[in-house]
Amino acid sequence: MTKPLPVLYVASSENIGGGNRVLLDIVSGLNRDRFEPLIVTPAPGPLADWANDQGVDVEVIPDGDWKEKARLLRRAAAFVRLGRAFGVGLVHAMSPRCYRAAGLAGRLLPVPRICHLDAPPAPGELAWSFRFGPEAVVSGSDGQSRQVAADARAARPGCRIVAIPNGIDTRTYRPAPVNWETHLELRGRASHVVVITGDLTDANNFPTFLRAAARITEQLPECVFLALGGEATEPAPRARYEQLAADLGIGDRMRFLGVRSDVADVLRAADLVVVPSLDDGFPLAVLEAMACAKPVVATPIGGGPEAVIDEVTGLVVPPNEPERLASAMLRVLNDRILGLRMGNAARARVQAQLSVPRLVTAVEALYTEVLGRRTEDDFVSVSDQQNRAIAS
Repeated sequence: MTKPLPVLYVASSENIGGGNRVLLDIVSGLNRDRFEPLIVTPAPGPLADWANDQGVDVEVIPDGDWKEKARLLRRAAAFVRLGRAFGVGLVHAMSPRCYRAAGLAGRLLPVPRICHLDAPPAPGELAWSFRFGPEAVVSGSDGQSRQVAADARAARPGCRIVAIPNGIDTRTYRPAPVNWETHLELRGRASHVVVITGDLTDANNFPTFLRAAARITEQLPECVFLALGGEATEPAPRARYEQLAADLGIGDRMRFLGVRSDVADVLRAADLVVVPSLDDGFPLAVLEAMACAKPVVATPIGGGPEAVIDEVTGLVVPPNEPERLASAMLRVLNDRILGLRMGNAARARVQAQLSVPRLVTAVEALYTEVLGRRTEDDFVSVSDQQNRAIAS
């Protein structure tokens, strides 16, 4: 019997969220007869704890390779040692920001490299990250694939750009059972409940959402708005948003829940979920809501339009237009039959096309493809690779 091929997964963070949520889904569903996962995390933390609980090999290798040449070489050398010790046959980085050393190590081993896009890359990010370009880049949507194709292929001609939408666990995220204690805690005596989900950042367009919410309370004064998500990189955004809500006269109708472990229960308590992002890849927040059979109002950003089918599973509105956003939200809130129909269609779409098994099957198919496509570029000398690293 053929031994499974070790795959080195490089995480961009020691936490669980964003791209690492996708990593967990892939590793959990991987066919262990064919592939054996090995995770590298930049520090001890929730991701390493999860891997240990699941019996998955995990190593901590500090990062810092994004800007510093010495750390780039040091981390790449650590990857190479680890790769040789485990017999790694493929490297899969979960973000361009953790790809640089992984890409160099992959070239030195030499094995194929894949890079996942966890969010829309910043200008110049792929050119810097892909000094040792991957055989394949995984995006979350067709739209994102088109956006990054030129930059990815400039770094590595012939690079395969593959759109593999994120998947969602439809056993965890489902319409029932309802946790009635959470349900009553969140709804209280509210006539309607709207949830905005995602990190508290301007990129997730919280100011526009709050202005739309203020318009809604003029017609639905007993409507409650819940923000599900924590602070990310911006300084003290929650305080800014709480102040804006107060200034708009909805301070008593807007609750900031922070990060919670019972996301599915929170979503089940909602009548509508809003994801008005300005910058996103293929938002898991949208899939979570859809899997719970909730209608979604979203913006046509990143993979949003490929998840939310306008007028079928929800409504798509332009970004930064509070009046248009409020109008779409009111349309769903004032027509419970419409919301139910859209929610059921959303659940059916996730089950048919956006499940975790479909994600894993597509990733495994990509592995098979890149393992069968080796080029002379994979077999350049070690000294040549080191010289290029020092020059980069």
